[in-house]
Amino acid sequence: MRCRLSVLISIIIIGLVAFSGTASAGGKSTSKSLPVNRWREIKRFDLDSAEVPFYDTMFVRIKPKQVFSYHNKDAFVYNGTYTLEDKELDFGYAKFHILLKKPSRMEFQDAKGYYLFAIDSSDTLRTIVLPKAEVIDTNFVVDKMIGHWTAYKRIATKQLQSVDRSTQIKTVIITGPSTGGKIGLVFSDADKADEPSWTINSLDGSANFICEGKSKRSIKIEKCQGGEMILEDDGIKYYFKQFK
Repeated sequence: MRCRLSVLISIIIIGLVAFSGTASAGGKSTSKSLPVNRWREIKRFDLDSAEVPFYDTMFVRIKPKQVFSYHNKDAFVYNGTYTLEDKELDFGYAKFHILLKKPSRMEFQDAKGYYLFAIDSSDTLRTIVLPKAEVIDTNFVVDKMIGHWTAYKRIATKQLQSVDRSTQIKTVIITGPSTGGKIGLVFSDADKADEPSWTINSLDGSANFICEGKSKRSIKIEKCQGGEMILEDDGIKYYFKQFK
């Protein structure tokens, strides 16, 4: 009798364990975070699962507390916080469905296709030498800023829902007081080479370029020295150099 009872109890325990495992496997994913690391897109596929070439590689850096940094090659760097609910990833301006989430691999899907990521360790073994802190001279003088400045990097300083090519800055030409009383020109990504959207009327006492044209805008100057100019406008920081 005791033997039969012992066997019966064992069967019940095994059944409960199996049921528990089945229930866990059938439930939704409860993880609301991505693996903390730096990620680089290594393959891209269309919706028919055919591998396609790409030149706008995606880079994603996942930090603790659901903080992220995201950009395509040579494009804006977006910073913010993400949400992940039932495998639906929301960066705010871009949304993906998570197909794979492992410590060394991730795969995203959107309406255009599939994106496979691996850990980006391209410079993790490099010896990092921190440069001395640069002292920024904020006494900006127009005569020292004259030249043709081209944006080589742009970073979003706030979460953007979209990017308007007709307003994002591509080129700034500082002429000094020689363009009909104006001191310079501002071109957007959508402008033709001889049709700037704005003229720079003046440099005010708060280090802003005061512009007029298809709209009025005040562009903050953060740096102009060492061959680099940095401007900030409407949540985007622009980095310029004078390329020969």
